[in-house]
Amino acid sequence: MRINNRMKYSLTLSVLLMLLTVSCRFEHKVVDETYPDGSPKRVCIYKGKGESRELIKETTYYSNKQAQMEGSYKDNQRNGVWSYWYENGKLWSQGTFVNGKSDGKRTAYFENGKVRYEGNYKEDMRVGKWRFFDENGRLLQEVDYSAPPKEIRK
Repeated sequence: MRINNRMKYSLTLSVLLMLLTVSCRFEHKVVDETYPDGSPKRVCIYKGKGESRELIKETTYYSNKQAQMEGSYKDNQRNGVWSYWYENGKLWSQGTFVNGKSDGKRTAYFENGKVRYEGNYKEDMRVGKWRFFDENGRLLQEVDYSAPPKEIRK
């Protein structure tokens, strides 16, 4: 079976395009910052290589190696669920971002695991009812950020 030059060229070009496509999707983990003992402080996952690489995930750590913060990026902006933890590993806060702005549910917790506050964002603005609690879980206050502010009378 003979392969003519045109077929060889097409085959070579196809293989090169496939390799280029695969290399652009390549994800790699980079330790961007470390503590004096060498343990990771900030770890990022990038897609692609060189100048065109794109940050797609970031995790920061406390010096005790416990995760401090983690979230994803899209087009170099926070996107998706971001989580923050206390140094003891308990969840401190969790919220959603869209195009770099808070958008969706946000919940923060006391170290004992009880909810500190909860509410929703829309394009970095608090919206709807937010609820604030004490460390025992008792409701302290409800604020409706959708309602117009009350006038201050002099």
